Amino acid sequence: MTVGSDTGVIDRPARPARRKNRVLVIDEEAPLTDLLTLSLTFEGWEVETLANGNEAVAVATRFRPDAILLDMMLPDVSGVAVVTRLRESGITTPVIFLTGRTSLEDRLAAFGAGGDDYMTKPFGLEEVSTRLRAVFRRAGLADTSIVFADLVVDDASGQVWRAGEPVLLSSLEVRILKALIERAGDPIDGTGIIRMLGLSGHTVIDSAATRAVESLRVTINSDAAPLVHLSDGAAWIAAPLADA
Repeated sequence: MTVGSDTGVIDRPARPARRKNRVLVIDEEAPLTDLLTLSLTFEGWEVETLANGNEAVAVATRFRPDAILLDMMLPDVSGVAVVTRLRESGITTPVIFLTGRTSLEDRLAAFGAGGDDYMTKPFGLEEVSTRLRAVFRRAGLADTSIVFADLVVDDASGQVWRAGEPVLLSSLEVRILKALIERAGDPIDGTGIIRMLGLSGHTVIDSAATRAVESLRVTINSDAAPLVHLSDGAAWIAAPLADA
């Protein structure tokens, strides 16, 4: 990050080009997979389809999807069995089940096998896109994602996840977290944090910033390797050591 000598405007380096998000659709209904392919491609994502479950592990290993849409009732093997095979093979890709069945037992079986979401047919194409966008945001794969270690901040919504789990922060805490990530590794004292918030158009008093930094540290570090550090009135964010 640099500051232009003439304008004083902060110049941020351009993001590297991101590959298209990939979606694997596993469903035997060709009209549905064709429609999903058209809709998801229009969203700018790369789509591959598969009509059976026995090839799911091989195709997922080759295609490396970022999300999988999976019919629960395939002609050769159940969707639950497919997810079980994927997880046993070390493939942790989020899976959204597609099914015409609505019983509680089916939903419990889907989540119990390692599924991440569940959609009942018929469904709207916009709903599918919305569910997938949520998966991509959580994984740090959205255009608005800010990623640091296992921490993901969605710059548009202010949502935060750590290791895929949601982290509840106040709007001030989110702004401070983004400021710390922007200066990752560099300790910033209270004055520096207030100044950085001011540059982004937010005014906050010193006592509120101090309380927010401490709350942020406790929440982000809870039950995990510490990321946010605080010492001698300065805060910074740093990735944990690999063997920590």
